[in-house]
Amino acid sequence: MEQENSIFLKKEISIETFLLTGKIDNLNLIENLKKEISEKINVNSLHNKTAVDGKQGDWNMFNHSNYFHLFIKSIKEDIKKIYSRNFILYNSWGNIYKKGEGCKLHSHSGNTAFCGILYLTENGPGTYFKDYDITIDEKIGKFVLFHPLLKHCVEKLDKDIERITIAFNMNECKGWENYSDNNNYRVEKL
Repeated sequence: MEQENSIFLKKEISIETFLLTGKIDNLNLIENLKKEISEKINVNSLHNKTAVDGKQGDWNMFNHSNYFHLFIKSIKEDIKKIYSRNFILYNSWGNIYKKGEGCKLHSHSGNTAFCGILYLTENGPGTYFKDYDITIDEKIGKFVLFHPLLKHCVEKLDKDIERITIAFNMNECKGWENYSDNNNYRVEKL
């Protein structure tokens, strides 16, 4: 009997990615989200466990936040420009960086729909997206939606300010009945 030889092939392939920015002007919503971060983030944050060199809230910090869901609903037309399939909020967390803190180069690989950042402060370093060689400036109410494989980072703050953001990941959803709040997912059709 002839034995089959195993094959190992390795090749880099390119895929289509996206990066979209927009802005919300609802200052009341922004202030409420900042307040939620301040109340929920603590000294036992995920510091030193992720790419973030600052305070990072729990992964599901905003999954059940009515304010965060209001934000997502307010940008639904922008979402439709980059993603047309059903999706669920997989996780969402707050970040607070102070002078000397930033975020190392990383991607959100493993997520299957799109990722995003909402800026709640301004004048700090923006988010650098290596694959596009572009820095998205940090402005209050600005958001960026991007493909999970895009590598990005934040330079260390050189000013004595706080940089506050919300980051989030969305995953593709094949059927609504497979997801429930018991899994920390938030299922809601736009």
